[in-house]
Amino acid sequence: MVDIFFSILVYILSLVMISEFAKSRTNAQGVNFSILLYHYHVLFGFYYGWFAQGTDTTFYWNLGDRFRQFEFETWFSTYGTHNNFVFFLNYPFSKVLGLDFWTGTFLYASVSAWAFILIYMVGEELFKVEPIKLYGFKIWPLILLLPSLHFWSSGIGKDALVFLFISMFFYGLRDLRKHVFLVGLSLILLYHVRPHMAFIVFLSTAFMLVLDSKLHSSYKLIFFSLSLVGFFLIYGQVLEFLKIDEINTENIEAVFNKSSTNLSYGRSFVDMSSYPYPLKVFTFLFRPLFFDAHNFTSFLNSFENLIYLILAGTVLKKVNPIKAYQKSPVHLKILLITFLLASIAFAGSLSNFGIMVRMKNMTFVYFLIFLIYIYQVHLLERREYIIRKITEAQKRKAVLARKVGG
Repeated sequence: MVDIFFSILVYILSLVMISEFAKSRTNAQGVNFSILLYHYHVLFGFYYGWFAQGTDTTFYWNLGDRFRQFEFETWFSTYGTHNNFVFFLNYPFSKVLGLDFWTGTFLYASVSAWAFILIYMVGEELFKVEPIKLYGFKIWPLILLLPSLHFWSSGIGKDALVFLFISMFFYGLRDLRKHVFLVGLSLILLYHVRPHMAFIVFLSTAFMLVLDSKLHSSYKLIFFSLSLVGFFLIYGQVLEFLKIDEINTENIEAVFNKSSTNLSYGRSFVDMSSYPYPLKVFTFLFRPLFFDAHNFTSFLNSFENLIYLILAGTVLKKVNPIKAYQKSPVHLKILLITFLLASIAFAGSLSNFGIMVRMKNMTFVYFLIFLIYIYQVHLLERREYIIRKITEAQKRKAVLARKVGG
């Protein structure tokens, strides 16, 4: 009975909050799409719950399993980073209220759906060309409906939380002065779930904010000081997570080799030991493809990766990415750098398609948004060029007409 009441309450609150949030930031069509995103994401949440039940999702919700059992006397005894922080978040709902796994699944899907609402709102501000089409297909906002983006970010566990916290960070960066609390909170939460991802995000942010020519020098000094403090605070956690004494080429290579060996199992294993690094990055970003598919999920991933390849190939063929990057807003630059750093790091340490898809899902959506943004800039510039040429032709025609008339 508690589960039913709680689920109804979460559902009603979600619809009301999403409607009110979207209403002041977009039009009626945008509100409807936001509500669609919520229901779409929740459906994938239940599918993920069915798909992954009995694995880490159950482990996180029950605060342990028959192999890894934990005894927590109080809620605050669960507090910590990594798994412990997930336990800390789940404890009031799982242990105190006694909600079952499926109610927890619905709760996680309802909360993580906000990631897509926030990303959609940022996109609505970025994309002024309507509609943005490629090969006759409308790519925004339909790109947000790709299944794997929702599948890996909707279930109980770290993946949904990381995806949500980075999207909060992305949304807040649009106006740092106005949303400094949201940006700070998202970084703190991200640090608690995955310190190494917080390290990458923090590094990207510090790099861009300090170098951004539009930022006042006093703000640069403040951010530089905060960056140094944050760097040393998170640095220790990253070393502890990687189980190394310091970050250097030898230690990182050893971590990569160990990770690849640990993940060399199952039908989704791919031996990348002999691959040059650019090919490792390509494999991480755009495989599995159809020749790699061994089940329905990998086939679906192959279809999506083909879409990603076509989108990236077409846009980067038409647009100079370096020049387009320079014209991009700061918050998009930061998330693109985060995506690149994360991709370079994970590409060297992973050798299992299933893990690759999960890891790239945290930041890949920002690469897609960057591609759409620079493609939009290309469309606007082409439109302006055509209008300018037509205007010039009309002026020449008018001058010629006056000469003939004179």
